[in-house]
Amino acid sequence: MNYVNLALTLFSFRKELKYVSFAFLVVLVMPVIAVFLLTQSGIDIISDRLATVDTETKAIEIHDPATGEIVEEFHPTVSWPISGVYTAEFGDLTPYQLFHSGIDIAGPLGDPVHPFMEGTVTYAGEIWWGFGKHVIIDHGHNVTSVYAHLDKIFVVKGHPVTINQVIGNRGTTGWSTGPHLHFQINVYGLPVDPRTFMGNLANGVPIEEANHDR
Repeated sequence: MNYVNLALTLFSFRKELKYVSFAFLVVLVMPVIAVFLLTQSGIDIISDRLATVDTETKAIEIHDPATGEIVEEFHPTVSWPISGVYTAEFGDLTPYQLFHSGIDIAGPLGDPVHPFMEGTVTYAGEIWWGFGKHVIIDHGHNVTSVYAHLDKIFVVKGHPVTINQVIGNRGTTGWSTGPHLHFQINVYGLPVDPRTFMGNLANGVPIEEANHDR
């Protein structure tokens, strides 16, 4: 009888229980949403906490995401993955991202794309949304890079690559408004400003000497 009374009591509070269940679900989902937003957003304050440049030695400094302490310094050989017009910078508001997670470089469809730094391919494939056809490369030092919206892919997972190697062609797959390369660098899986790594290079020459639009 007590079970029957309990069931009837709970049934009488069914609307309230729906609200409680919904609130509980929101609490459970919030950390997942937060992680997703952090890994898909270009936020300067996070970028500056993860990767900086030593003003004297020009070394790239990788910081512990928890403490902010420098855990590694290195001098990478880098090159812009493609030339073209910079249509969206890191942290910009774009049609598909509140805080753009990389740099968009527009230009002719089919232009070759190179890694910005040597490494090993960890993903080469396609999704119908977001990045479309894209390649992800692990460069060590907790650094990875993404090359998205490709028209064609010429590498496979596990493939070692150098900055002179063509990994794909500029395209407009996925969520794209026209032919361009979305170039993104992650540290500990979080987007950082690619210009931190590229230094004073713009498509292979010093910025002040480069003849391009931004």
